[in-house]
Amino acid sequence: MRNKLMIIGGAVLMGLSSAQAAVPVDEAEKLKSTLTPFGAERAGNAEGTIPEWTGGLSAAPAGYKAGDWMPDPFADEKPLFTITAENYAQYADKLSPSQIDAFKRYPDQIKMNVYPTHRTAAAPKWVVENTYNNALNAQLNESGTGVNGACAGIPFPIPKNGSEVIQNHLLRWKGKALHMQYTSLQSYMHDPSPIISNEANTLWQWHYYDQDAACSDGQLFSFFVTYNYPARRKGEIILINDAMDAAATPRQAWQYIPGQRRVRRAPTVAYDTPDSSIFTYDDAYLYNGAPDRYDWKLVGKKEMYIPYNGYDLVSAYGTGKLTKEDAIASDPKDLWRWELHRVWVVEATLKEGTRHIYAKRTFYIDEDTWNISLTEKYDGKGELWRYTWANVYQAFDPSLQGSFARPNMAFDVESGQFVWNYIDTHPLAGIEPQDKSFYTPQSLRKQAKR
Repeated sequence: MRNKLMIIGGAVLMGLSSAQAAVPVDEAEKLKSTLTPFGAERAGNAEGTIPEWTGGLSAAPAGYKAGDWMPDPFADEKPLFTITAENYAQYADKLSPSQIDAFKRYPDQIKMNVYPTHRTAAAPKWVVENTYNNALNAQLNESGTGVNGACAGIPFPIPKNGSEVIQNHLLRWKGKALHMQYTSLQSYMHDPSPIISNEANTLWQWHYYDQDAACSDGQLFSFFVTYNYPARRKGEIILINDAMDAAATPRQAWQYIPGQRRVRRAPTVAYDTPDSSIFTYDDAYLYNGAPDRYDWKLVGKKEMYIPYNGYDLVSAYGTGKLTKEDAIASDPKDLWRWELHRVWVVEATLKEGTRHIYAKRTFYIDEDTWNISLTEKYDGKGELWRYTWANVYQAFDPSLQGSFARPNMAFDVESGQFVWNYIDTHPLAGIEPQDKSFYTPQSLRKQAKR
């Protein structure tokens, strides 16, 4: 049994303890030339296996109707090659420890179909302009747990340290307000018979990306999640409000439980409180919430094979192409698409005197979108415990115009359990932002009575 850990020895300074200066104008101008508007390298790699970024996928294909499942723009492509347990050593320099572990541990159940790389990331003009302004003005606050001087764009498109990179993920662009309906399936590697672990309906609004706001009130996002399954959670609703600095202003959460017929505070919906069998609450979307329990080290950037542009994967369950029984690690329908991309590598090490079940975490963050695509979590003995892989793609629906990392596949090394999470049952939908009063306990009570 693994218990919560407390690091009491000397900590290596990996984050920042004081506000840092924004970049000068001549460096910010690179966002218009050698770097993409979000700060990625605009050029491809020397081998030509990563192409130049030329603007991304910013328009829907002809005939597409908003609200439909997004068609795969690369449906005619075939894999360049497949990485398996037999040949993974040839590609080890572009694989993460978790990918190598999976090939060794589950040789008959893991494969990676590698396709041509497409750099599809795009964003509206106003987000691009705000990102440029943020490069000139944004700073980490004194504690390194929040951002000052940023609004409605990537805060640190030219990051200098791990704390800035993780803030880019926390404040990444994925639309202003969303409606998501999804399910999760879980199984075991030794007995892959998936079962439904939950079904949920979520409204999510990013106040940080409100074009009419000054970002001065410090609110980051709000969301309602309503559970429809399992039966014991049917009708349960959770409301969460997060601040720009979730360490200084802790997450505010409320919960409605139908059996109790009342709304109550839910103060533990954060950090390493269990969310499901192999997830903590801060595992959601590969990382979320306050970053104050870790020191953040920017290791650098590398080329890696990561799940990318899996449009068929996104729609497969909702359209019936993927069934519950198909959701096993061996990917029998060949829905997982892997591409070579550059990622930022960030290590998070538990701070002296703080507690978390994960003593160390490694994040692989897509340079084009700032979505975490892979994460690895280690126990107090330094052993790999859990890892998650997520599909990064650009939502070209005009109501969205953002990038996402879903669904994801998570593994627990000790138990052999794995989970497919955030499997959309209906297309993602961009919705009109609500007044902030909608995301309050009073509104939650009204939602619960419907």
